[in-house]
Amino acid sequence: MYMRMTIDLTEEEAMQDMITLIMRRKNITAVEAVSLSINQQNYKNIVQTGWASIAVSMWGHDDYDREWFELDENVFEIELDDTQSKYLADICKKEKTDTVTAISYFLIFTMDELGYHI
Repeated sequence: MYMRMTIDLTEEEAMQDMITLIMRRKNITAVEAVSLSINQQNYKNIVQTGWASIAVSMWGHDDYDREWFELDENVFEIELDDTQSKYLADICKKEKTDTVTAISYFLIFTMDELGYHI
């Protein structure tokens, strides 16, 4: 079973930048970049470290002069399987946050996995 949702990243500059970097590195779409990021390892990292929100808020601090990438389409639909849906819902509950912010937590650990400074 899959859960579909529309996410609006119009006001989410850091997320657009992270997604674009993942897309370019992996040669995938924005939808695939989000889906790839919502996984067991990132879920564990969010829960175990407790500092995902801080890392997201500081995204890009190591390179202030770099212009952040923007997505061509800021609003798109994603489809998550049951496991991904559970991870996302659990992080929303544990972190007391909305879905888009919870997705950013998964993205930040994907950036770490790809070697970016978080």
